[in-house]
Amino acid sequence: MERKTILTTNVLAYSLNTNLLSMKTDVGKIPGEIMTKAADLGLEVAGPQIWQYTNCDGNPGTTFKLDICLPVKEAKGDAGKFRFDVLPEVNCFSEIHKGSWSKLGDTYHWMFGEISRGGIIPTGVSREVYQLCDFENEGNNVTEVQIAVH
Repeated sequence: MERKTILTTNVLAYSLNTNLLSMKTDVGKIPGEIMTKAADLGLEVAGPQIWQYTNCDGNPGTTFKLDICLPVKEAKGDAGKFRFDVLPEVNCFSEIHKGSWSKLGDTYHWMFGEISRGGIIPTGVSREVYQLCDFENEGNNVTEVQIAVH
């Protein structure tokens, strides 16, 4: 696990309130639609999708805010149902999760344990940066988990 600072990031974004039980259904086709919107607007994509979770406590029924973000070089054009935004700079602990997203909970559990043992207080914001997505073989997925801290 690495401690680092993530600089501000310009994004094309979509926000929703969801919970871990209904997230997959609630998200639906938004990740693909945001990519299509960026292409339609001729935006220069500046990195992989970032999903930012605010006040997600790991309990399946707890409602939290989810921001689905696509880093872009600049904001231009009509974003439609999406919006242009800037993710703020964040101090965080980062860990690379390799494999199925169904096992992400294990990575979070370990990270929160380590952070707690260090006496560090999380902010309630975490991010997942989807560095490699393989929908055919989830074992190939590479996701950077970032837990923001004070």
